[in-house]
Amino acid sequence: MSAIDPAHLAEEWATDDEILKNMAAGGDLDHVVREINVQFVGAVADLNKLKNDAAKWGFHSAVVAKDEGEWEIELQIDLDTKRETIHELTRKSLEIETEYDIDHDGWGCFACNENGPISDENPA
Repeated sequence: MSAIDPAHLAEEWATDDEILKNMAAGGDLDHVVREINVQFVGAVADLNKLKNDAAKWGFHSAVVAKDEGEWEIELQIDLDTKRETIHELTRKSLEIETEYDIDHDGWGCFACNENGPISDENPA
């Protein structure tokens, strides 16, 4: 397995930090565990290899589909959104990117409070 480029990792972590800052400003409580979706794009054969290995990487669900002419996989994992947790998820994602020759396309989740996802019915 190739090493992760430290400059690329630093860029990804800076993006993570901006997202987490925005989530906190919207009322997110980072200690609340919630489902986080992680996306990759690439060749369908490589994505299917990852789908078969998803549990090895700690993901509980994996779906491969074609979206707007591009093959992608969406993986789900239950985590909190503490900075260290998200940085580790991003490091893992870049390892996956290298191992499977696919492109990490980011992560996403709902901002949450103690009662679940923040919404009109469950304000921050």
